[in-house]
Amino acid sequence: MYKFERKTSKKICDHAEKVIDDMNEGMVIVQAGGNGLLENGREVTVNAIMKVVERKRKKNVRVAVTSLLRRLACNEEYERLRKEVNRDLHEKILAMKAESIRKREVGSSFLDMNDLIQAACFLEDGAHLSQEGETKLFQRFIRWIRATHLLMEGRMD
Repeated sequence: MYKFERKTSKKICDHAEKVIDDMNEGMVIVQAGGNGLLENGREVTVNAIMKVVERKRKKNVRVAVTSLLRRLACNEEYERLRKEVNRDLHEKILAMKAESIRKREVGSSFLDMNDLIQAACFLEDGAHLSQEGETKLFQRFIRWIRATHLLMEGRMD
C-alpha cells in the first residue's frame, strides 16, 4: 500500500490514476482525503476523484471510494464542503453502479465512513487516524474486499 503523507490532492490523484492504469483486473480502494478541499472546492475535488474511478471502466477493476473523513480540528466551511463532496460522490457512484448492473459490467462502491470513525479514532492533530481508527478503516476495507472477491468469483448475486 502506498501511503500519502503531505501530498497535494493532485499528486495523490495522479498516483492513483497510474496505479489503475497499470492494473488489468482486481480491486482498488481510493481513500478520499480532505487535503486541498478548501483550496480546490467541491467541484474540483469531486471531479478529481471521479476521474480516477472512471478510468477503471477501461479495465476489469472494481473501485471503492471512501467518504472524506471528518476532521476534529476543522472549520465549518470544511465540514460543509466535506458533506457536500461525500453526497456528490455517493450519488455519482450509485448512478455508475446502476449503469454497471444494467450493462453487466464491473461496478464501483462508495464506502461511507462517517459513523465508523469517531473522535476517539484520531490522533491529537485531529486530522490523522490513530491506530484504532486505522484498524476500523482497514476492517471495513477487508469486508469490502471479501464481498467483492466473492462477487467477482460469481459466488454472490
